[in-house]
This record gives sequence, structure tokens and C-alpha cells, in this order.
Amino acid sequence: MAVEAALAGLQAEVNCPICLDDLRDPVTIECGHNFCRSCIQRSWADLRGRFPCPVCRHPCQERHLRSNTQLERMIDIAKLLQVIRSKKKRQEERHLCGKHNQVLTLFCEEDLEVLCPLCAQPPDHEGHQVRPMEEAASHHRQRLSSYIEPLKQQVADLQKLISIQSKKPLELREKVEHQRLELLSEFEHLRQFLEQDQKAVLSRLANEEKAIQKKLSTNITAFSEYSATLKGLLSKVVESNVLSEVDLLLQIKNFYKNSEELSPSIFSFQLRREGCTFPFQYSALQKITKKFRVDIILDPETAHPNLIVSEDKKCVRYTKRKQNVPDFPKRFTVNTVVLGFPYFHSGRHFWEVEVGDKSKWAIGVCKDSLFTKGRRNPSTGQGCWRIQWQGDSYDAPGAGTSPRLSEVKPRGIGIFLDYEMGEISFYNMTDKSHIYTFTDTFNRPLRPYFYIGPDSKPLRVCTATECE
Repeated sequence: MAVEAALAGLQAEVNCPICLDDLRDPVTIECGHNFCRSCIQRSWADLRGRFPCPVCRHPCQERHLRSNTQLERMIDIAKLLQVIRSKKKRQEERHLCGKHNQVLTLFCEEDLEVLCPLCAQPPDHEGHQVRPMEEAASHHRQRLSSYIEPLKQQVADLQKLISIQSKKPLELREKVEHQRLELLSEFEHLRQFLEQDQKAVLSRLANEEKAIQKKLSTNITAFSEYSATLKGLLSKVVESNVLSEVDLLLQIKNFYKNSEELSPSIFSFQLRREGCTFPFQYSALQKITKKFRVDIILDPETAHPNLIVSEDKKCVRYTKRKQNVPDFPKRFTVNTVVLGFPYFHSGRHFWEVEVGDKSKWAIGVCKDSLFTKGRRNPSTGQGCWRIQWQGDSYDAPGAGTSPRLSEVKPRGIGIFLDYEMGEISFYNMTDKSHIYTFTDTFNRPLRPYFYIGPDSKPLRVCTATECE
């Protein structure tokens, strides 16, 4: 038994940890573990810089593989010893049936059991395929050999998967670092804006304080002068009481005239309410959205025949007279709609539309595959996310809740698209208030969408300069 254990231990030591077969052309790596040369080369094939040991994960600095010829000779000796021991074992071993004490010479294919001649008699294995042990062993050896290559392939695939997964932490660190730098940049922009806004607000407050102080001083001086006048009148009254009738009446006209001088009004003040210039709901969003502002132009080939697009492709208006235009497949022929450029496949984008005094309009974004010949106005379920104005209120077709109605009628609408977050937000740029945010999942290119109401007033896309 000691010899068998030693041979088994030796056999385990000469196996490759990757393919689990005998080492072929063995090599030793930096940490001391041994592998087939081809196996370790496949394991490190896609790696750069660091090469982890498949056994202990020790990071090897280089692909330095040392041939181990001494180990190769030991493997040959181990194989020879195993062959000799196997032959001897087969000669010595004569397994006996525990039930009948007979030599086990048969094998049942149905129950996969080794049998003696008495076991094979009915009824236990009646009707089963029972064959001689040598024949059955040969059959199953061939069958087991068919498992070798698939198992080796599975081991190789697993090693490759481990190699790929070992790169994931580095990939994660790079993505986290990239996002961290982006956040730091945005917060730095926010900090700079707040500092500038703080200086401007405090400066205005200081100037207002100086102006009020000056007016207060002027008011106090006026009251002091009026007090002196009243004291003079008081003295004259006292003096007039001892005058003769003629002298009193000669001075009375001048006294009454001086006594009619009006008292100065009391100066009262109220400080203007200062604060940060929040463009939407949060501080410095206006400064930050400059980073995402895009230049939108209109696509005349999509415009309804009753729409006239300006030469600079920034303005569109409705006319009762149909234009003689080509009937492109992407042209809207029922609803007075025009789409814009560019297409949005990813990222964050902001643009502004001047709606002015138009009584009816709708703006937003839509899928590039939006059906252009439909009679019904599209909704979110059909790939169109928009808000519309009619009369004196907003509507968001397909939205779960109603848009927020501001006390100030919008003259300009801001649209902010975050493709990856699946959000489209609308803002009343007149009072810098939030109107509504759609949330969805985008998997196709999106385009700016403009519905022009049945009046001749224009709808205009602002340029970056105009939106500053």
C-alpha cells in the first residue's frame, strides 16, 4: 500500500495543473510551479504586463519559461513505474464476489455492475446485457478516452475565462477613475461658478448698502434742518406775544408763510432679495449645460408641405399655401411637423427653442424611425417624447403625470437629453423652471422634433450665442 501511495503521489506531481495530463515539455515559472509549455503559453496568450500563475496567482513579471529537463526525465521514470505496477497489480488482483465468493468475471451494462457467474443468473440481471469483463473494460476505456479532449477543452476554456476575468478589476478601476475625473470636473465648474456668483451678489449688496446709507444721511440732514426751522418759529412766536398790535400784524404774514413749510418725509428702505442665480432647480446648471449645448438645424426634407424653413435652417413657420416640394419618404404629409439634425446615438445634449407668442406648438425628440404619414399625433409608445402647448397649458402625450404649469408663460423652451440615463427634460427658459421629465430606454437614434401650430408666427431654434 505504501508503494501504491508513493506512486500515486508521484503521478499527481507530474501532472500539469492546467490540462491535468502528464507534463509535456515541462517548464518552470517564477513562483516555482511547473506546466506544459503549450498550456502556460495559451493561458498567458492575451495578457500584457503581468502574468498570474494559474495555481497560486502569483504575478510573474515576465513570460520567462525555464525548461525543466530533469523533471521531464522523472516523468518518463514515473510512467514506466506506473506501467510495471499496473501489470503486476492486474496479475496479483483477483477480485471476488462478496455474496458468492466467486471470481468477478462479468459486467452488466444496464446496472453498470461487476458480476460473478452466479450473480448473472436469473432473476437479478435477467434480460440485461452481460458481457465478459475484458470486453466491457475495453469498451469503456474507449468511451472514457472520448471524454479526454472535451474535458481538456473545458479546462482550457475555463483558464481563458479566468484570464479574461482577471482583467476585469483593472477595467473597473479605469472606468471608475474616468467617471471620478468627470465628476470632479463638474464639481469644479460648480465651485467656480458659485464663487463668481457669490462675489457678484455680495458686491451688489455692498453697493446697495452704500446707496441706502447715503439716502439715510440726506434724510437725517433734512430733518435736522427742519428742526432748526421749527425752533426759529418757536422763538418768533414767543417774541411776537410781546409785540404791539401793529408790529404783530406786520410780521404775521411772513410767520404764517414760514410755518407752512412741509416736514420732510421719512425715508424707509427695503433690501432687494439677493441669491444665487439658479437657472433651473439647482445652482449653476446654466453654466454646466453649456458643456452639453448642441447646434440644432432643421431638416427641410422632413418638413410638411405647408411649412417654410428658413435658409439658415433655424426658423420654420406655417403657411396656408402648400409648397411644391418633392415627396420624400421621410416627409410629414399629415401633421405639420419638421425634424432636426443631428441624430443622437448617445451622450448628453441641450438646446433651446424660441416659441414666442405662438398659441399652439409641440417640441421634443423622436426615434429616427417615426412614421411620417400617420394621422394621429405620435405618443411616447410610438417613439416620440414631447410636450405641447395649447391655449394656456402644457400637455405631455403618453406621460404618467401632468407637466408642471408655471405662472409665467414660456417664450423659450430648453430641452435636455441624457441618452444613457434615458431622460428627456423640458424647462421654461423664461422663468428657469422645470416643466417635465420623460424617463424611458433608448435603443435607436433620436432626432429633435417640432410640431408647428396653425398660425403664421415662427418657431425658431436658438443658436449657441443667443442662448448664452
